[in-house]
Amino acid sequence: MTRERQDRPSRTDPPTAASVSTVSDTTAAPTAPTAPDATAVVLAGGESTRFGHGHKALATLDGEPLIRRVVGTLRAVTGRPPIVAVRTVDQRERLAAALPTTWDVRFVRDDPSLSGPLAGVAAAADAATTPWLFVAGCDMPLLEPHAVAALFERAASRDGDRGDGEHARSVSSNDDRGRLKPPAVVPVSGHGREPLHALYRRATVRENVSELAPDDGLGALLDRLDGVEHVGFDALPESVDRSVTNVNTRTELARVAAGCEVRR
Repeated sequence: MTRERQDRPSRTDPPTAASVSTVSDTTAAPTAPTAPDATAVVLAGGESTRFGHGHKALATLDGEPLIRRVVGTLRAVTGRPPIVAVRTVDQRERLAAALPTTWDVRFVRDDPSLSGPLAGVAAAADAATTPWLFVAGCDMPLLEPHAVAALFERAASRDGDRGDGEHARSVSSNDDRGRLKPPAVVPVSGHGREPLHALYRRATVRENVSELAPDDGLGALLDRLDGVEHVGFDALPESVDRSVTNVNTRTELARVAAGCEVRR
């Protein structure tokens, strides 16, 4: 199946609502009154064993490193510098060199008591100050602003305020069904949950990671939470299908470059 190539917003200019809205889609980008207060978290601490030599975040698509594509897109959507989670100092130095210094990207080291994506999310939850975290992988070069924005709007519709912590778990006055404010908003495709293209309440992450085993993943975290908002792809912009695409091998990256669909 072939994916249609789409224009992307500029990621070298300061993020603005206008820069996000340049992407053609049927869903509007979030605006200040509806977007939740979120920090994007880009997970880049993996060893890239399936990719071969070198860190896959530094591989290029259309001449641009994957890490720059991902960070730039999420910086534009959230309007603030993302957090990049890495495992080693060497990873931090190499990835920082691929990003403009004007982007003011923050780096954190993976939580040493955990492994995989959860280690990076836990470290970012300690470093961030916003109520929400949007989590994505560094190997997702087709992230689409409107697909991300649709999840933000979903979260904002469940929140009667920008609160965090205990208050965030109270019943929302804006939800006429009396549902609890969700601890996470996660897309669900025909392949299952998409935990690396999802929103997590920062307080919820911090409250639950200590109960998880060192080799647990984001799925184990989600399984612990009550009231997770699972959103089917049919309720999201069509671009979500390409937005969740990740590349684990050089062959997959070549297929993306050729405009072909890559499924995990």
